[in-house]
Parts: sequence; structure tokens; C-alpha cells
Amino acid sequence: MEENNNQAQISLKWFEIWRSAFLHPTIQIFSQIAGDPKASTGWGIFLMAISGLIVWIIGPQRNLWWGMVADTFGLKPASLFLIIGTVVFPILGVIALLINAALSHGLARLFNGAGTFRQLVFCWGVIPLPFILITGLASLLPWYTYSIFRMLSSGPTNFAVLEIILLISGLIAAAGILYLFYAQVVAFSAVEKCGIGKGFGILILTAIIISIASSFLSFGFQAMLMKVFQY
Repeated sequence: MEENNNQAQISLKWFEIWRSAFLHPTIQIFSQIAGDPKASTGWGIFLMAISGLIVWIIGPQRNLWWGMVADTFGLKPASLFLIIGTVVFPILGVIALLINAALSHGLARLFNGAGTFRQLVFCWGVIPLPFILITGLASLLPWYTYSIFRMLSSGPTNFAVLEIILLISGLIAAAGILYLFYAQVVAFSAVEKCGIGKGFGILILTAIIISIASSFLSFGFQAMLMKVFQY
């Protein structure tokens, strides 16, 4: 028994954690990750901030928002927007993680969950990084392939090919998001020591509660703005 306890306390290397989380998202793997000696809220927050920063840098939303700000306010405010977004986007990701983890963990406790908030934040903070990097690179690969083809060819732009590439990239991104959500469900089930079906139900309930609360906050914020500006 003592030997088993000592083995359970062996700390995994970061690469081992990310590889296992991506390639083998099982209850057993995430139970091992949650029980890692370095599993802490601080590490979960830090890694989620890193993931948010990477999404901000390589994601398409940055250029889209920059274009809208530039068209509306000019290039200087748009450049300032990029700097602010680099700081704010990771913070918003961390806030979303903490709110989602707190609500999900609270609901799990109502349904006899047996995990800890610290373990849940750590697992959910660890998971996104390999999924973002691998899925992001995979979705960009068709575009790089087409760019190389265009450099070697002097023919006209084939918009039908561009549409196919856009579709392939979209499907890869969608598959990555679904796979990430599945890994989060398994990690939640492993931490809270419940079945995957029960974990899925709790996370869907969490999403519904957050959506309803966000809608009320959005309506309230709009009403406040209308009152302030006397619309």
C-alpha cells in the first residue's frame, strides 16, 4: 500500500501531461493528472492565460476585430486595440475558466461530486494548450499548401479551391473544438469521480445557466446604456 501511494505521488512531466491529455483522454489519465503533486489553481490559471494569449495571436478573430476598429476609428486606435487585446483576452479566458469551474464544481457537489476546485481548474487549464496548437496548425496546413501552390503556379486564382480549403479548415477546427469539449467532460468526470454521462449532463446544465445569466446581464447592460444616453 505504501509503495502504491508513493507511485501515485510521482510528478509527471509537462510533455507527458499534454501528450496524455490529447492522445488518451480517459478517466484513468485525468485522474492521474488531477492527482499530480503540482496540480494547483495557480498553474491552471497560468496555463489558461497562455492558451488565451496563443488564441489571440493566431486566431482569426484578432484580424477581424482589428479591421472593424480600423474602419470605424482609424489605424491608431486599431493598433492600440491590438495591444489592449493582448492583455485583456487572456484575462477573460481565465475569468471564464474560474466561473465555469466554480459553477460546475458547485453543481457536482449537489450531485455527490467528490473532487476539488483546485484539481478541476488545473485539469481544465492544462487541457487547451495541446488542442489549440495541434488543431490550429492542422487547420492552417491547407492554406499553407495552397500558398505554396500559388507561388509555383502562374495561373488565375481558383476560388472553388479556396472554398474547399475554407471548408476543410472549418471542419478541422470544429472537430478540434468537439474533441476539446469531450476531453473537458472526461476530465470533469475524473475529478468529480462520476460517470461521463453524468459529467456531460452537469456541464450542459452549467452552459445553460451561464447562457441565461449572460443574456440577463446583456439586456441589463443595454438598458443601462439606453437610460444613460436617454434613448
